[in-house]
Amino acid sequence: MDNKEKNRLVIPVICLLLSIGLWVYVTNVENKIRTTEISKIPVELINTEALTSSKLALTPNQELYVTLKVEGNTSDINKIKKSDFKVQVDLSEYAWKKGENKVPVSIVDYPITVSIRNTNTLTVSVKIEDMVEKTMPITSDIIVTPRQGYFASVATIDPKEVKVTGAESVVTRVSSLVVSDNKEDVFENVVGSYDIKPLDEDGNEVLGVLLSEKSANVEIKVSKGKSVKVNVVTTGQLPNGLKLKSIESNKKFVEILGPKEILDTISEVNSTPLNLSSINESKDVSLGIVIPEGLKLSQGEDYITVKVNVIKFATKDFNIKYSITGGIEGVKVTPAKDTIKVTISGYENELGNVTADNIKASIDVSAFKEDGSFEQEPKVTLQGLDESFGIVSVEKIAFTVTKEVAQNPSDTNNNANNNE
Repeated sequence: MDNKEKNRLVIPVICLLLSIGLWVYVTNVENKIRTTEISKIPVELINTEALTSSKLALTPNQELYVTLKVEGNTSDINKIKKSDFKVQVDLSEYAWKKGENKVPVSIVDYPITVSIRNTNTLTVSVKIEDMVEKTMPITSDIIVTPRQGYFASVATIDPKEVKVTGAESVVTRVSSLVVSDNKEDVFENVVGSYDIKPLDEDGNEVLGVLLSEKSANVEIKVSKGKSVKVNVVTTGQLPNGLKLKSIESNKKFVEILGPKEILDTISEVNSTPLNLSSINESKDVSLGIVIPEGLKLSQGEDYITVKVNVIKFATKDFNIKYSITGGIEGVKVTPAKDTIKVTISGYENELGNVTADNIKASIDVSAFKEDGSFEQEPKVTLQGLDESFGIVSVEKIAFTVTKEVAQNPSDTNNNANNNE
């Protein structure tokens, strides 16, 4: 870099240094009086309770500011901050009306090294609303997850309700008052004091309202479950041709949860009714469990599975020997065969035990005295079987009747003489 270029760089630096020196001289040696504006200085509202006697309230979330024109020495002006100023409106000094009220402000504190030039023109607009009040219940949003086998009762809250007071625009937004918490693996009573929060319909906290009570005492009783017997309840009758063999439940007992004072009165519960008229074969049926009000079933105990075993009606054929009764001397009865087919009805599991010895058959021929061919159904009776068995059909037996010719004694003598 040559000397000419160096000279061009040195000259601006020298000028800058001279400017800074001159500024320091002017501000510190000369220290002239100057005026500046300080904006966004917050205005504090005091004695807000003065509105209550008129049943009025401040519209919440009002942000009131003023801009101050401040005069003083340059050095003092350079030192001041917004926090050095305190500006207020005393609500007890004015008569208020609903709507927007334009009132002057008071500057109650500021640095003594400066003066404020616009004190006579400083005003703010304060919005006022009707004060309203409503009484609302407190609800619990305390989520309690009991330990497996334990039950958490409904929360008891004291007080049950509180008054909500404030500006109409915010009080009307309050849709619920809640106490909230989240507790897991709980096996003993939950007792505590909880802050009451006013919430809008979206679950957001509403600010700017007053509650007659800020907190509520909450108790949630936690008790251990109880195992009780399950009775399977039935209604209706099985369709014809079916017999109930058994009803078997996959659970003989279930665990119920609830307040101890109710659990102590329960020793068994019933299933929802099993309608037998809808059963046409052996099958599994899912049934609910009926529990008293105030109790609930432990997790996974909502249903029982019942196996309904039925026996169907069936038939079985037997070849039975029969007896002939009522025979008349001189009349010969000759059957076509000596056995008949008899069909017996009964339940499947019982028919297998029936033998031919349980079936007796006979045919009465006392009414047949003339020659000819005939057919008749034998009389059949069941021996050693209960009324669930029945006779479905009996095969008819064909037979012939022949009268035997008796010889006359005189004819016998004549035959003898002729032979001589």
